This record gives sequence, C-alpha cells and structure tokens, in this order.
Amino acid sequence: MNRIYLIVPTAAGVGSPDIAKALFEALKFKVSKIGYFDPLSQVKNLLVSKESNVLMEQVVEAFHDAAEGKDAMIVNGVTFEKSFRAQTLNEKIAGALDAGVILVTSAKGRSAEDLPAEAEIDAADFSELKNRVIGAIVNDAQDSAALTRAFAKSSVPVLAFTPTATELSGHLELAGLDKLCDAQNEHRVTQAEFRSGLLRMARRKLQRIVLPEGAEPRTVKAAVMAFERKIAVPVLLAKRSDVEAVAAREGVKIPAGLEIVEPTAELQSKYVALLVELRQAKGMTEDLAKDALKDTVMLGTMMLKKGEVDGLVSGAVHSTADTVRPALQIIKTAPGVKKISAAFFMCLPSQVLVYGDCAINQNPEAEDLAGIAIQCNDTATAFGLPSRVAMLSYSTGKSGKGDDVDLVIAATAAAKAARPDMVIDGPLQYDAATVPSVASLKAPGSPVAGRATVFVFPDLDCGNITYKAVQRSAPNVISIGPMLQGLAKPVNDLSRGALVEDIIYTIALTAIQAQSVKA
Repeated sequence: MNRIYLIVPTAAGVGSPDIAKALFEALKFKVSKIGYFDPLSQVKNLLVSKESNVLMEQVVEAFHDAAEGKDAMIVNGVTFEKSFRAQTLNEKIAGALDAGVILVTSAKGRSAEDLPAEAEIDAADFSELKNRVIGAIVNDAQDSAALTRAFAKSSVPVLAFTPTATELSGHLELAGLDKLCDAQNEHRVTQAEFRSGLLRMARRKLQRIVLPEGAEPRTVKAAVMAFERKIAVPVLLAKRSDVEAVAAREGVKIPAGLEIVEPTAELQSKYVALLVELRQAKGMTEDLAKDALKDTVMLGTMMLKKGEVDGLVSGAVHSTADTVRPALQIIKTAPGVKKISAAFFMCLPSQVLVYGDCAINQNPEAEDLAGIAIQCNDTATAFGLPSRVAMLSYSTGKSGKGDDVDLVIAATAAAKAARPDMVIDGPLQYDAATVPSVASLKAPGSPVAGRATVFVFPDLDCGNITYKAVQRSAPNVISIGPMLQGLAKPVNDLSRGALVEDIIYTIALTAIQAQSVKA
C-alpha cells in the first residue's frame, strides 16, 4: 500500500470530513481497495500529552490496523477551532504517514478582500506541508478565483468548486487528482512509522530480555515502560533492594510481575562449570570463572547462552568492549559469519536510513566491508526498510585513485559476487548517494545513487563521526542502535548517553532479533 491522501483543511469550519468522504467515493472507481481513517479519536485522547513521539506512534499504529489489505487510504485531517493546533497536528500526521496532502480551502462567509494577501501554499503557515501538497479543492465557488491564485505558480491541480462525490468522480481526471500519488512510487517508512513498527513487531511474541545494569536509573524506567507496554519481558539483573531504592528516588512504581533476578553467589555458581568448559582453551579455571561471573554482563551472557533469556541489552554504564567481549567469547558468531558489525537506524522525520559500521570494526579489509554491507542490507530488509546500499568513499566511481578507493571498489565487487540479489553500488560520495541532482551528474545510471537507504562507511572513524554529527546536529533525528549484527543470539550495546526511550527501542530491537533466531 503506497498511496496515502491526507485531507487538510486550511481553516476551521471547512468541512474536510465531507471532502474526504467525497474523495473516497470518487476514488473507488480508480482503486480497487481503498480505506478511510480518521485520526481524531487518537489525537483527542493524547492532546494533553507532551510526548508527541508517543502520540504519532499511536496514530500510526491505529492507521496500520485500518490500512490492512488496502491499496490506498484517505486520511481525514484534524480540524479544531484553534487552527494553529490543528495545523501542527496535521503537519505531524502528514510526516508520520508520509502522506500526500490535499488542501481544502474555503472563504465561505468572507469576501475576497478579507482573504490574507499572502494566501499561498508556500506561505509560512504551511511551510511544513508545502512539499507534500499534491492537490487542492476550493470549497467555495464564489471566491474560487481569489483562492486559486495561491496555486498559480505551482503545478498543483485544483478543483475550483464545492464538489459532491458524484461531481468529484466526474472531475478527477480533468483536474489530475486521479494521479495524485503517482509521485509516491515508493512509500518511505517515516520515523514514527518505524518506531511504531518496532513495537508492533516486538509484541508479536514477547521475548525475555536480560538487563545486566538492572539498578541503573534509566534502565529501571525503561524496563518498567517496556513491561507495561508489553514490548518484552524485561529481566533486571540486580539486587531487589537496589532496584526498589532507585525506583523510589525516580518516582517509578515497580509493577507486580516485573522480574528482578539477584546476582547472588548461588546464582553465579550455576554457570561456573559451563564457563570453564567454553573457555578452557583460553586458560579459564574454576577460580577465574567465579571471579568473571561477578560481572553482571558476563552473568547475563551466560543466562543467554543457556537459553534462560532470549537477548541481552547493556551499555548504559558499561563500555562497548565490556558488553561485546563476553558475547564474542560465549555466544560467538552465527553460522557463516566471520565478523560481527553494528548498524544504526538513523530515524529522520520522513525517512529511516541504516548506517554501518559505526561501532565495531576499526579498519575493515575489503572482505570485511563486503560482509558489513550484506549484514546491513539484511537488517534493512528484516525491519521492513527498502535496501539500496551505498558503499561510501571520498570518491564517486573512478574520479579518485588510491588504496582507500581501491578498498571500496574491491568490497563492492565482493558483495555483489556473494549476493547478486542486493542493490548495491560504490564507491559513492555521500552527496552522490543521497541527492538526485548530484547523482545524475556524478553517477548516471546507478541503481543506488541519489536514492540510497543503506550507507556503509569505509572505516570506524568515518562511520562514528558521521552518525554522531547527524544525530546531534540535524533537527528531529533519533538514532536507534548500535544493533549488533552477526551474533548467534542477540546482544546489543547502548550508548552511555542513552535516553530512556533509546533503551526501550533497543529492547524492542533485541526482542525482534530474538524472534528471528527462533524462526
């Protein structure tokens, strides 16, 4: 389903529900399976909430339930007497759904002289919607001329009268409104949609996720929220008294049923023999094993190894090395995988991109880089994202020379040979990978240039610097990860600066990976 129309009124009292229903009836002649969705009930329940991300996640979740099995959806825009509030919500809904917008304008009850002098769709009032406007309906014939001037400089089709369903169906082709979503050849998974999708996927079959930093304040809050929202079954590895003390300080109520496992000497002793067996070739002894198991990350990793939990999330206070090392020693890589890597989901407001590797491999060889590309491609696909892999470099095509360029050329060739099904190209500069106009000049004919969705960086310096620059500098960007790729069972690392919501989404990622391991 790649066609979504959002009916947006430009002022209160325009009557967008009538227009939405008329368009719905008219489009039934053009689209075989069409649905109608009114987000007002979702919005009303959360208007007082300051968590706009949660609001949009719930709107998107309700939308997907309504859109099941449909080829196109009509979404009724929100109308309130305070137009600014409605405008803001419509902008958020349009962005969350990646919807094409049909503006419904009306001057009913006002003369043309009363209209704003700057009644244009690219005026500041509609700055966030202007690039999404794919059609307009002037809902009052008397002032249609005055309002149509707003669209004079654009190619936006306008229906300049008050249409009924019958009238609208008869004029769709004439106005070009039957092709409103032709520009949406590929529906982009938005930030809100991706985040909502993660939670839906995690809920399909709840997984037990151990949190070795069980008394860390952000981790406690995240565990409570993940438990209450039924994202996973969190297992806090910590002394119960410590968890309760943190919860009391943070004003958090520990729900009945949230599991807390105390890392007692008795619990640690359960895993001593297995740890010696697994690491004996590396000099592991019983005494060393007892000492190693005092570390809750190692203890949680052993619980994962024995299948007592399904995944592990750590890193709020531990370093990446402290989280990853036990996983490599105990869990090891999945069959056929030589090296693990890490991917970040870079959630831009209107699109989600995959960046790799930004956390693990410092200076990968060509074979390693090809493996990272394959892992990132498979990650994108597994999470419902389109995959067009750009192998990044300071050079596009043959414009540059040197060992660094040769590395990317060799890695691209190796990835293509190993996985001919992948859409991949390189070397590409970042602007050639993302900007169509640059791509047409530097890489004409490339299946990836200008449309890349997965970005493979040539080394850890490039990857880590770039993801942090985008995360910290670009507006309204959320970075989810790093998600470790290639382990036999899911272990994921957190940034030590992670927010509570970062931990929640990492728990969801880990749960989804665990589902895949069991599939």
